[in-house]
Amino acid sequence: MKLSLSDLLKKLRKYNQQQYLQFTFCMTFSVLLITSYAVMLYSTIVQQTLPIGGDSRKQVMMIFAIALAGCFIFILYAASLFLKYKSRETGVFLALGAKKKYLAQKLTIELMQLMLGCIVAGILLGIGLAFLIWQMFQLVLAHLGEMSLGVSFTGVAIGAAFGVVSMAAVLFQLYRFVQRTDVMEILYHEHKKEPLRAVTTGYGISGVILLILGIVLGFVVRMAVSNQGFQLPAVWNATYLLSLIGIYRIMTYRIMKSKRGRNPQKYYNELIGSNMMKFQGRQTVRTMCILTLLLTASLFACFYPPQLASATNSLFNSPVDYELHYNFSENEVDQQDIYRLAKKHQVSIEDYQELLFSELIVSGVERDWTDDGKLIQEYKKDHRLADFIDASTFNQVTKNTLKIPRGQYYRVKGQEEAEGFFEKDNDMDQVTHPVTKEERPLKFKGIVRYQPLVNQGSRRYVVNDEDFQQLTKSLTPKNQTKQLLFNVADLEASYPFAQELYETFIERASPQMAFSNEYDAYQAEKAKTAKQPYSAGKRMTLSVENRDLMDYWKYYPSMKVLVKNTFFQNVAVFFLVFIFVAIICLAAVGVISYTRSLTIGLSNQQLFEDLKRLGANNDYIRKCVLSQLNKLFILPTLLGALLIYGFTLLMFSANDGQFTSNEVNALLLDSLLMGAVFLYQALVYALSFRKIKRILAI
Repeated sequence: MKLSLSDLLKKLRKYNQQQYLQFTFCMTFSVLLITSYAVMLYSTIVQQTLPIGGDSRKQVMMIFAIALAGCFIFILYAASLFLKYKSRETGVFLALGAKKKYLAQKLTIELMQLMLGCIVAGILLGIGLAFLIWQMFQLVLAHLGEMSLGVSFTGVAIGAAFGVVSMAAVLFQLYRFVQRTDVMEILYHEHKKEPLRAVTTGYGISGVILLILGIVLGFVVRMAVSNQGFQLPAVWNATYLLSLIGIYRIMTYRIMKSKRGRNPQKYYNELIGSNMMKFQGRQTVRTMCILTLLLTASLFACFYPPQLASATNSLFNSPVDYELHYNFSENEVDQQDIYRLAKKHQVSIEDYQELLFSELIVSGVERDWTDDGKLIQEYKKDHRLADFIDASTFNQVTKNTLKIPRGQYYRVKGQEEAEGFFEKDNDMDQVTHPVTKEERPLKFKGIVRYQPLVNQGSRRYVVNDEDFQQLTKSLTPKNQTKQLLFNVADLEASYPFAQELYETFIERASPQMAFSNEYDAYQAEKAKTAKQPYSAGKRMTLSVENRDLMDYWKYYPSMKVLVKNTFFQNVAVFFLVFIFVAIICLAAVGVISYTRSLTIGLSNQQLFEDLKRLGANNDYIRKCVLSQLNKLFILPTLLGALLIYGFTLLMFSANDGQFTSNEVNALLLDSLLMGAVFLYQALVYALSFRKIKRILAI
């Protein structure tokens, strides 16, 4: 039977199914990951939840960029392996007289058809994966109710664009491949190695220095300069590239390091295994760098949920179970309503307290950045409203013995609340009566901590009793804030009571209460008088279903049992996004590690056979394989863990200059998650080694 060249190519394609399947899987998997990530990230629910310009959005986009780069390089790596497998048959056809133009045309059509199928399959599977994880998430958190994912065109378009760009890059690789003029070079391209040049110890040390220097310049220096009143331009973020160069140098040094040292026998035992990696040095180092970045991104995403959950620790550690506050002029729930609801739900009220804060106009400093990165500070003697209480009432409520000299004040803060960059504890130095406009200077004495009296909607201060009497004369109920504090005998059993109390509180709230934490009535009135817009004047929807109330409502009541039972419901989208990101990055790490491990076995299969003929037993072959797998798995995992752990410590210290108990708890949870990632890597390691043993028959 006479066979044409096209028939031969089809038969070879069927004969080399494994190589086709490997490339198809790698590209489809990469497009699937990016599409599912983009679909989730740009879905309606996520875009509405992640604040524009917020840190969480920036973090997700940074991880997305790393995932894009990692998957793109992975596709190029898979394509290079595929072309290596195709090189021998291409060289044979050229040697037999086939036209290069014809072969190039056939290969281009074949690859384009293959990649288009991978892109379509990856996009469809990516959308399906995003929906599957969303459905699983809804099963775990049944309280999500009727929330829908809301797929946007942007997410699907990003997946498609990634696939098209990757296809163009692979076709460029193919163009370079077929442009080789030397038939023998193409013929033996499959066995071509990519060794690295020898490096010294100084090369490895410089890698560590560059790694640390990039983080110091990109993060520490930026924070230090900001504290001095200057903001570095966005281009300064390029200093993080020094860390990438450092990672590359560390990986290169680890691969190329080969000295006899004090144990020459160990050096000779590992000589063959270490040199096998050297001959494939470029591919190995690139893979290890990608794995390090993806592992770092995955661990960063893993660390976010514990940090988010630890933010509620201050409330759970508070000595007060229930706290409600509102303007004294409002017709809100009172002691009679609370005891009536408690009786209905058979809840025993304990330690009930009521207190009144007086609202006064205080001075302050507005800080902001100019377009050229300079900090501007403007002092205003009538900056905003703040709550005041006298020392005697404060001591009675808190069981404290605070003594305040006349003309001085203490600021009330949470147990672990630190001084912010845009607002200092001693900014206030003058008080103005909102009715009489009488002004009185006050001097900062210090801070006093009591979590139940912290109100996220305003600043609170404690002053001398006599000063308080003079400062608050002639105040109307409109200039006072009422706060209710109480405990219950059985906190967990009081959940139905808390639900109805919360519903009643929202039902009675007037439109004057429908504002966020940033709202200030005095600033709003000033803006109205000046006929200027007031950015914080937008009203919130007061509804039990509105999950934004817990984080942003000025009058949100703090009820431990309610927050505990609804916390994950309120922050579900944040958990979904970051857990999804972690899963995506870990999946990419697993597939890339496994694929590279198989390459170690397949590429060196003939060499291992030769070693057996020279007398090497299976134990020696296993040691050679393990020495390569150890470098491929252990170093990227350890380096990624050290990077993200160190960066997390830097973030915690930079936030407020201290390590709070919340942050310590978050680090403990982070350590457990890091252990889970180590177990995952160990599982992939074991599966990879098992597969290589089958390939090598050892």
